[in-house]
Amino acid sequence: MERTYAAVDLGASSGRVMVARVGADELALREAHRFPNEPVRVAGTLHWDVLGLYRGVLTGLRAAGGCDGVGIDSWAVDYGLLDDDGALIGNPVHYRDGRTDGVLERVVADVGADTLYEVSGLQFLPFNTVYQLLSSPLPPQARTLLMVPDLLAYWLTGATGAEVTNASTTGLYDVRAGAWAYPLIERLGLPRSLFPPLRPSGSRVGTLRADVAADTGLPSSLPVTAVGSHDTASAVFAVPAEHDRFGY
Repeated sequence: MERTYAAVDLGASSGRVMVARVGADELALREAHRFPNEPVRVAGTLHWDVLGLYRGVLTGLRAAGGCDGVGIDSWAVDYGLLDDDGALIGNPVHYRDGRTDGVLERVVADVGADTLYEVSGLQFLPFNTVYQLLSSPLPPQARTLLMVPDLLAYWLTGATGAEVTNASTTGLYDVRAGAWAYPLIERLGLPRSLFPPLRPSGSRVGTLRADVAADTGLPSSLPVTAVGSHDTASAVFAVPAEHDRFGY
């Protein structure tokens, strides 16, 4: 059976909504909408224009027309914080902002490089989510952390969660346990409650909110799926390998 999907792909300099028609022997792609992703510096801090990105997503979904599902991927490590009412606290900060200068070294000195790597298996990059979170005190009203694709999916559906491929870029995901690394999280002084339930890739996030459905002309029953929301994960998944011994 042939299906049509809207794929939202957000890169560090542009975003696009692609329409994919998928059949037994066919994959046909067309670009529904492409839009810039331009960061904004405010009072010395570099932010993502996340509302501009969301506007681009909505415009792309309107242009996509009828489809059977929606998925979102983006770059890694960056996040938004929600308060008790589910409102976003400020604009997400760009990973290239200088607020993390020296934080990695401080955390390594305190916790140890071996411990950090054993938990996450993550490359030591100064902008990883863990160092962003520790670069300054958390806003006291912060209740939920959502990675960028999860934040946009939340605005589309009202459902919160953390898809695992993007969660694995935080430095706070235990790759052996397949769970948040709560012992490390607590050792670093971060609240356990900040981290939402994990979602496996391919699971359903929810369906469109009524206001989103009305805005886009799409049915409120349209499912949003947690694809490999880290764009690199989706790229690797798309490699046409027939066995598990391959390089890309």
